[in-house]
Amino acid sequence: MNEQNNKGAPEKEMSDEEIIELYWKRNELAISQTDRKYGKYLFTIAYNILRDRLDCEECVNDTYLGTWNRIPPTRPTVFRAFIARIMRNIAVDRFRKNTVRSKVPTEMVTSLEELDECVSDGVSVEEEYVLREMVKLLNEYLQGQSPNHVYIFICRYYYADSVKAIAKMTEVKEDTVYRALSRMRNELKALFEKEGYRHA
Repeated sequence: MNEQNNKGAPEKEMSDEEIIELYWKRNELAISQTDRKYGKYLFTIAYNILRDRLDCEECVNDTYLGTWNRIPPTRPTVFRAFIARIMRNIAVDRFRKNTVRSKVPTEMVTSLEELDECVSDGVSVEEEYVLREMVKLLNEYLQGQSPNHVYIFICRYYYADSVKAIAKMTEVKEDTVYRALSRMRNELKALFEKEGYRHA
């Protein structure tokens, strides 16, 4: 698609609502517009998990296909968060398959940016600020953990995998997974309390 008009000015970027409408009309322009607006963002999500450019490019393409297959019938309220969730599922699935093949987890630095995109609906400005700060703290904490511990954390608290399943995927004892999760929970609790975030 030509991104400049006859006067040579850049074409205006489509809004999320306009892109979603293209999907509903089964117009393939939806994919190129999604790539134009969010391609780099999606690639970054994948790269934070996989650290392999070829795998990331394949995941981006799979994300566009997944989005095409889900819209319709779904009409997402926050498009950026919607496609980020699809990407994360695809990338983590690829990460798991790579881990099984290599038997050693590759470097994995997690980013929970889609949570930041989801907190604006139905919460006050104060609540939104607190949630974003807590997400920021969580990101910083996880980036200081070993790749294997990050993987354990994501599997348990993002994908709700059982401890038994995580132990099998990481090839460690269940007690090792329990201890890792317990340590990270305690450290996060202490971190949040130190920063003034605690349960009432």
